[in-house]
Amino acid sequence: MTNSFAGDLRDGFGQVAAVLTEGERELLARARDSINRTTAERNQILAGIVCAYRAGPRQLWAPILLDLLAPALIKCLQGFRCESPVVDEEEIRQQLVLEVLRAALSMPIHNGGRQMKIRLVTRANRAVVRWLGKEGVRQDWQRSLELADLEVAR
Repeated sequence: MTNSFAGDLRDGFGQVAAVLTEGERELLARARDSINRTTAERNQILAGIVCAYRAGPRQLWAPILLDLLAPALIKCLQGFRCESPVVDEEEIRQQLVLEVLRAALSMPIHNGGRQMKIRLVTRANRAVVRWLGKEGVRQDWQRSLELADLEVAR
């Protein structure tokens, strides 16, 4: 489940990285080369990427944001289970991506991006958990056609 998701994120990043301006490439380079930075500095840089995503064009910044969050998103995916037959792995991936991007658009940026990564991933994770729970309840209320036919025949 996670290998193809990681590949999809990497491919999306590769498609847009070539069209960045010099300033955007500099911001991205700082974000990707943050191993020697403190957590606060990494969160500040991520907050800058979120601001760029909000300002647009979103189709350019979304793959960059998702690529930077890829390890945390892959870890999140490992905690989900499918609600067969309706919700499969691909649908969970799509929902997680949607929720990360929704969180990036709507959540406030506090104190220069304090705990930005954790807040983005946690908010998206919670939304997917709620979505899966609702889907499970919805499936519990549905009956198969065979059961419905048996009830009608009685």
